[in-house]
Formats: sequence, structure tokens, C-alpha cells
Amino acid sequence: MAYEAIIYEKVEDKIFRLTLNRPEKLNAMSRQLLSELDSALDEFEGNNDASVLIFRGAGRAFCAGYDLQPVSGSGGFTVTNDRWGLRKIVQRWQRLWNLPKPTIAQVHGYCLAGATEFVGHCDLVFAAEDAQFGHPAGRSLGILPTLSLWPYLIGIRKAKEYFFTGDSMNAKEALENGLINRVYPREKLEEEVLAYARRVAMVPLDLLTLHKGATNRFVEIMGIYAAEQSAAEYDVIAHQTVTVKNEVKKMGERGLKDALRDRDKPFAGKK
Repeated sequence: MAYEAIIYEKVEDKIFRLTLNRPEKLNAMSRQLLSELDSALDEFEGNNDASVLIFRGAGRAFCAGYDLQPVSGSGGFTVTNDRWGLRKIVQRWQRLWNLPKPTIAQVHGYCLAGATEFVGHCDLVFAAEDAQFGHPAGRSLGILPTLSLWPYLIGIRKAKEYFFTGDSMNAKEALENGLINRVYPREKLEEEVLAYARRVAMVPLDLLTLHKGATNRFVEIMGIYAAEQSAAEYDVIAHQTVTVKNEVKKMGERGLKDALRDRDKPFAGKK
């Protein structure tokens, strides 16, 4: 099918690639982009000739997170609508986690907020040296519905360290923390991701599927599904706090850029 917010393509035998294609918005995930992502995942999963899927972002960043769009519809923004909307977000990333074929996130530049949920549910993450991972929105807009799997991936101590401040970690720190697999110079990233994907594609798909399923099962037994849905419930509560309501009001009155600049200014240069 035809896509606008993403590019979905066959790179070579058994290897496919999905590019987030909103570079003017730092690939912020709009409703359209997320809908097209769902369709592309259906397409990839149903293709018996596809073994590996690579995700990347067009332009100067992988993804700046969710596109902050006004809530529309007759029901407006209510606790009930918020809760069900967040449950759907969690279900989307859990679907990516459960995709029966290997996925690789190819990250450069910003990978923030909802984008960390995206790559957190991929099987592998290869990053450029300029990559930054973080949740600055946690300073004023709520928590991540899935916590991006960080308590599992980097441990509870490091997860709290970054969530409490909204600070970002660079690629070197992300590698040391166990959040990503490998780091490369920006100009070498795509070449190295493809080289690794070719090695994966040499293994028969039925065995790849079993390797992924068996490894994922360890975390599933630890309660990943319930933990992520619980985190989403906490995000619903966060949206009802005075802090978040005031921030949303400020964004409406002053514009998104000014509000974010004002929020993040006190944290600049501090670590």
C-alpha cells in the first residue's frame, strides 16, 4: 500500500526497512504515522520472504517522540478516553515486541520520549555516536506508558536516575547502561546495520522466530505485560495532576516551543 509518513521498502533479499519520514517534525509520531506503522508491520509479518526489519528516521533525528496534537472528538479529554488511548499505545508496542521476526532500530540524533518506547520494544538497537536517549517530557507532562522497558533493560537504579530528572543519555552512556547494543560513527551506522542484518538473514526464519520467542519469554514470565499496563495507569493519573494541567495550559497560551524552552531551561548544562 502507499504510505506518506513512512517509507517501507525491501532493501535486499530477506531484509526490509521502515523509515520514519517526517524530517521537518523530527519524525514526531503523528496519528497518521502510527497508523501507517501498524499497516507496515502487518505487511512485514505476512511476508514469508521477509526475515529482518530495520527502523530508521529521515533527516537529522530518529524521532523526537509523539506528536503533541490536540484531542478531538465529541468525548473530549476525559479520564476514560485517556486510559483507553494509553492502553492502545501499550498494545502497539507490545505488538512490536511480539512480532515473530527480528527488528533492529538504527538510531541517530534524538530518540526521545515515545521514541524510547519504540526502540525499547525492538530486538536490537544500533546507534550513531550523536544519538541521545531520554524522556524530558517527564518533567511536566507525565510518565511513559510502558516505561520503555527501562527497568528491565538498564535496571531500576538507572531508570530512576534518568526518569527523576528527564535528562538524556548519550550513545556512550546508553551502551554502558545496556540500553543499546552497539555504537558507530554516524557515517558508518547504516553500513554496519546492514552488515549485521545480512548475518541475521542467513539463519532460517523458523529458527529466528524461535530464538526471539524463547528469549522474550524470560521477560514475559517476569510480568512485562501487566507492568506496562500498570505504568499506563500511572500516566493517566499524572495527566490529572496540577503540574500537567498547568503545562498543557501554558502550551496552549504560549505555543509548544516556548513552553518547552521554559520547562527545560533550568536543567540546561546540569547532570
